[in-house]
Amino acid sequence: MSQAEKSFIEVPRTGRYFRLNSVQPLTKNVWIVFHGYGQLAEYFIKHFEELDENENCVIAVEGLSRFYVDGLTGRVGASWMTKDDREQEIIDQSNYINRVLEDAGVDPNSEKYNLIVLGFSQGTATAIRWMVNNNFRPEHLVMWAGSFPHDINASEKPEIFDGLSLHYAYGDEDQFLKDVDMNEKLQEMKKTGMDIRSWTFHGKHVMDKPTLAKIVGSFEN
Repeated sequence: MSQAEKSFIEVPRTGRYFRLNSVQPLTKNVWIVFHGYGQLAEYFIKHFEELDENENCVIAVEGLSRFYVDGLTGRVGASWMTKDDREQEIIDQSNYINRVLEDAGVDPNSEKYNLIVLGFSQGTATAIRWMVNNNFRPEHLVMWAGSFPHDINASEKPEIFDGLSLHYAYGDEDQFLKDVDMNEKLQEMKKTGMDIRSWTFHGKHVMDKPTLAKIVGSFEN
């Protein structure tokens, strides 16, 4: 019996992203933000609308795989990747994100502004993989109700993570973290040498604007 042979090809693909404000001479912070599973960048970026528009540029990248969230029709969401051919997916993601930044006029290595990376839920792993694949260290990393990707050992990448300013935010009723010992989780991350601050709010598996405002305020301290 013959065996099927798997092959890979590269094809042009149109992705989309959303931006609040553009990079200007007064821009202090450029945010690269990654939505969670089943979300869309168009709506996720609304969490950042109250940031000072003169000082903040926000780039919301959207996962390339869109699907119907509740069956065969209705609301559409996006996903970053699955476990199938994950190595190739990770490479494609990294190339895609780099292309988004190029199109938005953002230089991740610029010293003219602080670059802040934020990932919510599934987007957290995507954000961190992008950082590692590009050997990039942001000014701040915000992990919101997400986890470090299992395939990355932060201790083996001290040039990125040692002393990195990490903010971890989560709701005290997060349904996806109810079986997780958060103190243990945070202590494990601290062992990698990252400078961690945790932020808790009353709520479930969601973003929270007041907590985001507190995190932003802490950047100046």
